[in-house]
Amino acid sequence: MPSLLNTCMGGICCCAKQHILVMMAFFAIFNQYTMRVCLHLAITVMTGDQNATVSGVEIPDEDRFDWDEHEQGIILSSFYWGYTLSHFASTFVADHYSKHLLGVSVLITAIFTLLTPLAIDYGGAWLLVVFRVIEGIGEGATFPVLSVLVAHWVPANRRGFFGSFIFSGCQIGALAGGIGTGYFIQAHGTWRTTFYIWGVLALVWYIVWLLIGYESPETHPYISEQEKSQLLEQLADSKKSSEKLPIPWRRIFTSVPLWGLIAGQIGHDWGTYLIITDLPKYMNSILQFSVADNGIVTYGPFFSMWLFSILGGWLADLQIKKRCMSRTNARKLWTTIGSLLPAIFLMLASYTGANKVPVVMFFALCVTFLGGFYPGVKVNSNDLSPNFAGVLMGMVNGIGAITGILTPYIAGLLTPNQTIEEWRIVFWIAFVVLNVTNILFLMFASGDIQPWNYPAGSEQPQH
Repeated sequence: MPSLLNTCMGGICCCAKQHILVMMAFFAIFNQYTMRVCLHLAITVMTGDQNATVSGVEIPDEDRFDWDEHEQGIILSSFYWGYTLSHFASTFVADHYSKHLLGVSVLITAIFTLLTPLAIDYGGAWLLVVFRVIEGIGEGATFPVLSVLVAHWVPANRRGFFGSFIFSGCQIGALAGGIGTGYFIQAHGTWRTTFYIWGVLALVWYIVWLLIGYESPETHPYISEQEKSQLLEQLADSKKSSEKLPIPWRRIFTSVPLWGLIAGQIGHDWGTYLIITDLPKYMNSILQFSVADNGIVTYGPFFSMWLFSILGGWLADLQIKKRCMSRTNARKLWTTIGSLLPAIFLMLASYTGANKVPVVMFFALCVTFLGGFYPGVKVNSNDLSPNFAGVLMGMVNGIGAITGILTPYIAGLLTPNQTIEEWRIVFWIAFVVLNVTNILFLMFASGDIQPWNYPAGSEQPQH
């Protein structure tokens, strides 16, 4: 039996083990985002007027709740309370237990997603808040761990493409989670089944990951010697050290390029979380889309965002390889694209009124160009320090995740009557944040490995 298992694992796919790792990492984020966004759309029918038919689906009275905009803002932001804290906690362990920490990260979110309907039945809004906090704790380790895996498996000259592909699991997960949730609610006449479906799919991923996920080429028992030696050679200049290095906290906290990256991440997260968390409410209350159509118009553009991020990653690698621009300037260019253009289209949408076609078009363009962040800020942690990529991602994504707490809460406070004028203020705030943080990134960011990546006595790449 063990020999049969070994044979199956060794021949699980003819493609390179690096590609398997990249695909599994992509689907880790995909599953996390389907479970994250399903509530954002479900809450529009859970709290809808019992006499209204705009949602396009008849929801039983016992499945509707009298949560006002302020309460909904707290519910939608609560996920990010745990998400933010978990990022900081995971910085201490992400570099050492990456395989199992990624698996547990998905597993925790899957279990509590499956139990969400039960929590609402027995504890209402406040037990739902508790569950969302725990789900956030589960997901908080995902990005730091994936940065470690990228450092182990992806050489610097492929980081833009593979890194963008892995992290673009956010976009496809949001796309599938949003459209799928709308369809499930419409088809089944209840918001409950969406939590069961996404939770079960994540459990399937977890089982597969236990069988075929490995932390590095050196620890993979089924990788060919040819692929292993080729990867190790390609990783030579930017490889994560095999030593357990002391974390140079003082030098990290005083690193100007790191704070430039944090600024860029704040802009990315503010724009992205505003779209993911609050746009379904805008589409429901201002444009009055049905729940199924809401899922399509809100999350459908994440497909074009995904394509744009992959294209951007490929072009960024090409720009660097052909010496058209430095790695630093490539990161700044794509981050600017991901900041400036979405900010412009967001404001254009807010001044188009309730005319559905141009509003949907401008929001779609806004979401699409947010993909520029992926070959920009999202892979920049690995540029600065392969040895401490997990630590940096924990800090950077953790601080950025605070915006996930702020954006739905601020939107809930500023839009008590759900009018266009109220929403316009929300979008103006996003416009300012996107542009100010981009200016800070342009001023201070770097694409070069920082000196503190090599603490005294550690191994350094041989040239």
